[in-house]
Amino acid sequence: MVLLVTDVFVLLTQVLLWVVVGIFAWYVLLRLLPRVFLGGLVLFLLLGVAVYTFFQGSPAQGVAGDIWRVISVPFTPLGLLLILLLIALSDLIRGKALSSTGVILLRVAIPILLILSLPAVSYFLAQRAEAEAIQDIQLVPEAALGGAERVIVVLAQDTTRLQLRPRQLGIPGTTGVRDTVRGLFPPPAPISESAYNLLSNQPIQLTEHGNRLIYAAQLARQQGGRVVVSGGSRPGRNVKAGESQESISEARDAASFLRAQGVTNILEDANSPTVHDSAVNVQNLLQRNNINYDGQITLVTTAIEMPRAALTFRQEFANQRGGTFSVLPRPTDFYTIPGGEALRNRVQGRDLVERNIQLSDILPSVDALELSSTVINEYLTSIYYFLRGWIRPVRAL
Repeated sequence: MVLLVTDVFVLLTQVLLWVVVGIFAWYVLLRLLPRVFLGGLVLFLLLGVAVYTFFQGSPAQGVAGDIWRVISVPFTPLGLLLILLLIALSDLIRGKALSSTGVILLRVAIPILLILSLPAVSYFLAQRAEAEAIQDIQLVPEAALGGAERVIVVLAQDTTRLQLRPRQLGIPGTTGVRDTVRGLFPPPAPISESAYNLLSNQPIQLTEHGNRLIYAAQLARQQGGRVVVSGGSRPGRNVKAGESQESISEARDAASFLRAQGVTNILEDANSPTVHDSAVNVQNLLQRNNINYDGQITLVTTAIEMPRAALTFRQEFANQRGGTFSVLPRPTDFYTIPGGEALRNRVQGRDLVERNIQLSDILPSVDALELSSTVINEYLTSIYYFLRGWIRPVRAL
């Protein structure tokens, strides 16, 4: 009976959210935007892409992927604010007086843009989001695996940077290549042989999200077990002759980094650019390799993303396996540290590390806007996952 009531509540919540999304889309598209600016063709394209991506997932490669990234700009905080500003200033651009609607949009967009650009606001948003990941750590205790194998899943998308690889086909010839090219912006000087060797033999370069690879390697050395590296293709990295999609996946570079850290027992999931893809493909990968993980995995990803990732893995594995399934969240890549009140009864004196308020916290910065956008995008993505039925935030009692 409790499960039935929970299912009805989840369904009603999804329906209400869709009604809110529909009303908002109707108001923005038909009331605020000028009809000249929003033609029938553009509206049809937006709806078509939205329906396609809802059922098939957002494309990642090719022209379709590029079009989707352009169309999805209005669904980001910065993109939406810029569009509101452009709409508000469209009358001035055409040489007309600013309309009452434009004044309202300016009064809304500019303060929101300034607020999201304040480090104090971005730090507060990130701290609240990361607090959910910290609380989730306590929900699932470490369980004895018995004869099962410990599995550590690390979400490796956007953890490494694209870089040169060692030469495989020899030095290309110079026949037919012009020695000098004249123009307004001449090409840079050719790279010498020694410089190329230094660049192509560097270790894997990590992004600002690369800490999850370091943490996964640490967990593997301390606890043992198998590490599953899940990642997808890189936007803009084309498949060359003789290459496969798996060979250029970011999971391959992440696995190479882990091997350099002394981790040897690795499985690669090379076709998962999103969290939901990772949950589906990792489950299939473990099943194909007949790995007995006793209904429990350790999940490593960024703290802001961890609540959605843990919920997605729990639901996907539970649906496929039946019964219960445990995810041990191990968040990393923290932007903030817990406040002193949250650490009460844990540390004291010099062990208590806190961040002091600075004057620069009330001055707008690009980094603060990026962090605020990251947190807001994560909440919007969580709503999307809920609407798709990939996560169930409501837990049955």
